[in-house]
Amino acid sequence: MASSGNPCFWNEFELKKPPLVTLQVENTGFAKHVYVDINRFLLQQCGEKETKEFDETAALIGRLMARRKNSFRNVPGFRTVCKLNAALCRLLRLDLARDLEQFRGTLPDVCDGDSDGVLPTRSSFQFILVRLLSFYHLHERIRECCISAATYFTQLLRNNFFMDFVTLLLAAIAKINKLSTLQASHSADLYNRLWPQVPNFPQVEKHRFLMDNQDLPAKLSSPVSTKEVTSPTPAPVLMKPKEVVTRVERAKSDVGTVIARKEPSNTLRSAKPKFNAAEVLATVEDAQRFIARETKARNQNPPPESCLTMRISKHEWLAAQTLFQRKLGKDPAKALSIFRKFIISKIK
Repeated sequence: MASSGNPCFWNEFELKKPPLVTLQVENTGFAKHVYVDINRFLLQQCGEKETKEFDETAALIGRLMARRKNSFRNVPGFRTVCKLNAALCRLLRLDLARDLEQFRGTLPDVCDGDSDGVLPTRSSFQFILVRLLSFYHLHERIRECCISAATYFTQLLRNNFFMDFVTLLLAAIAKINKLSTLQASHSADLYNRLWPQVPNFPQVEKHRFLMDNQDLPAKLSSPVSTKEVTSPTPAPVLMKPKEVVTRVERAKSDVGTVIARKEPSNTLRSAKPKFNAAEVLATVEDAQRFIARETKARNQNPPPESCLTMRISKHEWLAAQTLFQRKLGKDPAKALSIFRKFIISKIK
C-alpha cells in the first residue's frame, strides 16, 4: 500500500500492488471507453519500431557512458549523462505495458451489450494511474537530463573537443529526447482520459490504495502535441517581403547627444602586446613550454596578469592538455593545430 504522507509515492520502486478483486455492479457502460483508451495506448506505445528504437538508443547511451567513464569522470556534462542513464535504467524496471494488459483483462467484454457485470475495484484503477504518473515523470526527468547534457557537449563540439565521440553522443541524446517526448505525450493523454472515470469504479474500504492525504493530479500537461512530434515537415512560414531601399535619407528624429570617446594612446596600446598564436605556438615544443608556463601561473593565488589562460575554466584546461598529449603520439601536427585553435578561441 502506498506510504502515508509521501507526496511522491509514485516514485517508490517497491510500490505494493493492491489485490485484484472484481465486484458485481449494475452499470458497466463506461468500461468500454476505458478499454478502448488503454488499447489505443498499448498500440501506440508498444509499436515494434518505436520500442526497438528507444531500447537501442538507450543501450547506446549506456555503452558510450561506460566507454568514456575515465575520460569524462570530472566533467559536469558527463555526470548529467550518468543521471540520464540511471533514469533510462529505472524506466526499464517500470513495466507499464504489463500492468495495463492485466487491468484490461479484468474489464468486461466490449462486445457485451448488457449493462451489468463485474469490474475491478477503484484501488486497482488508481494503481494504474499511479503507474502512469511514474512513467510520465520519468520521461520528464529524461528530457531534463537530455537538455542539460546537450547544452554542455555542444560547447565542447564548438571547441573541437572529442568530435567523433561528442557527435555520436549528441545524436543519441537528441533521438532519445524526441522518443521520450512522444511517449510522455501518449501517457499524459491516457491519464487525462482515465482520471475522470475514478468515481465509476466500486470502492472497497478494506483494499484502499490511497490514503486520505494523498491525491492524484486531475490533469497532466503534455510536453508537446503528438502531431507536432510526428510531423515530418514544419508548417510553412509566410515571410513579409522586405522593402528595397533605393536611397538613404538622414534621420530627423532626436538621437540624443553624441559623446566623443578618446582613443587610447599609443603607449597604452603597446603596453599589452596582442597574443600571436602563430609565433607563441609555432612548434610542438613551443606548445609544451606554453602549457608548462601557463600551468605554473594558474597555480598561483592569485594568478599574475601575465597569465593568458585565466578565463579558461579548470576542466577545459585539463581537457585541452589531455587531448594534446593523446594526439601527440599519433599526429603531432594535428595535436598542435587543435590546441592552437582552442587557445585562439579562448584568448581574444
